[in-house]
Amino acid sequence: MKASIFVLMDALGWEWIKEHPFLKEVAPYRRPLDSVLGFSTAAIPSILTGRFPEEHGRLSLFHRANGHSPFKKLSLICAMPPWMVENRYARFGVKTLARRINNLTGYFQLYGVPLKYLPKLDVCEKRNIYAPGGIPGSTSIFDLLHGGSKSYKAYCYHDGTDDQLLASIEADLRAGAAKFYFLYLAELDYFLHLHADDRAAAAVILQKYSTALARIHKIAVETYGAADIHVFGDHGMAPTVATIDVQAKLATLPIKASVDYLCLLDSTMARFWFFNARARELVTAALKEVHGGKWLDPDDLVELHSWFPDGKYGEMIFLTESGTVIAPSHMGATALAGMHGFLPSAPHSRSAFVSSIDYGDSINRITDVFGVMKSHV
Repeated sequence: MKASIFVLMDALGWEWIKEHPFLKEVAPYRRPLDSVLGFSTAAIPSILTGRFPEEHGRLSLFHRANGHSPFKKLSLICAMPPWMVENRYARFGVKTLARRINNLTGYFQLYGVPLKYLPKLDVCEKRNIYAPGGIPGSTSIFDLLHGGSKSYKAYCYHDGTDDQLLASIEADLRAGAAKFYFLYLAELDYFLHLHADDRAAAAVILQKYSTALARIHKIAVETYGAADIHVFGDHGMAPTVATIDVQAKLATLPIKASVDYLCLLDSTMARFWFFNARARELVTAALKEVHGGKWLDPDDLVELHSWFPDGKYGEMIFLTESGTVIAPSHMGATALAGMHGFLPSAPHSRSAFVSSIDYGDSINRITDVFGVMKSHV
C-alpha cells in the first residue's frame, strides 16, 4: 500500500526556493512552473482543473454582474451615503448578509471595494473549491476523487490554521485514513506579503515548512511502507519596489467614477468598464502616460489564456510591471512588502514544484499539476 501526498503552498515561488534546501532530502526533483494571469482566484482553479482562466472562468475575485448580483437584495444599504455605511461595522454586516443570503461557501471578502459598487458586481468563487462541485463548469481533482474508488482526505483554511492542518494530516496519516491526501497551506502567502523584503526571515519560515512536510512524509512511509510527496505553489511573490497612484491620476480627469466608468483597483490590475466613449478615451490616454504599467490588449489576453470576450473582468485592463503595486487600491491603502499578480513571464511570478518523483521536463505550468494528481487517483 502507498500514500500519495499533494501539498499546495500559496505563494511557494521558484525565486524563493531555488537556492534554499527546501525539502531536498525527500523531494529532490524540483522545477519552476509558469503561473497564470491574476491572483490565487485564477491560479488555484487552474491547478485543480488543469484549465486556464478563460476556460474555468476565473480571473479575479470580483467581476461585472450579468443579470444577477449577490448584493442585489442589499442595494438600498449599498446606496446609502458613504459617511453612513463606509465603516467596518456596516461592511461586516453587508458581507455577512451577502454570504448568508446566497449561501456562499467559497473564499469571499469585500476588501476595500466601495459598497455602492457591489450591486453591479458578482463574485466568482461562490462554492468551496476544495470540495466536489466547487468549480462549476469544470472537473476538478475533487470531482475525480469523489467519483473514484481511492479514499482521500482534503484540508484547507476552512478547517483551521496551517499548524492545525499539519496536525490533522499527521493524525490521519498515522491512522492510515486514506490513500490520497491534499493539503492547502495558505499562510506563507500572508508572511511573504509582509516580509518579502527580508530574505533571511523568508528562509526561516521556509525551513519551518520544510521540516514539517518532511515529518509528514516520514510518518506516511512508516504507516504505509511507501509514500510520494508533491509540494507546489500557485504563484510566486515579488518584492515591492515601486507604487502607482492610479486613483490620483483618475481624479484629475473631468469624469466621475460610477457615473462615467466603473473601476476596480486590484493590487496590480486596474480593471475598467466604460459608460461612454469620452470616459474610455480620457482614461486610456491618462494611463498610457503612467510609467510602471501598460494596457493589455486583446492579443495579450489571448496569449495569456485570459481573454473574456464579454469583458466581465474588465473591458480594459491596466497591468503593472513586476514589483510595482497600485497604492492605494481596493485591496489596501498602502503597498505591502511583497505582491503577486503580475505577468506570468516575470521571474517572481513563477511558482515551484518539488517532488519525490522525477517527472523529467513534463511539468512546466501550474496546469500540468492536475495531470500529476489525476495519475494518482
